[in-house]
Amino acid sequence: MSKQTNILQLLPATGWVAVYDESGEESASTLICFALVETIDNGNKTQTVRPMHADGKHIAFADDAANFVRVEELAEFEEDEEEDEEEEDAEA
Repeated sequence: MSKQTNILQLLPATGWVAVYDESGEESASTLICFALVETIDNGNKTQTVRPMHADGKHIAFADDAANFVRVEELAEFEEDEEEDEEEEDAEA
């Protein structure tokens, strides 16, 4: 039997980003929404919340990307970036 996936509900993701590993450096992409997804696999139902982002002209699941790391609030990601820059400046 095949796997079937259905989006049950979309929720706004204002202020959230998907974080990706780009050759050892982290980059962020703004999320469009979170999707409540139901998957039916061999009669077993599971529900998960998955992040979605714009992929060109399409909307796709951010966590499908091979280099996906995590979902984070934009403010937290920007804070982490600032701390990393301060540490680099202190080391120089």
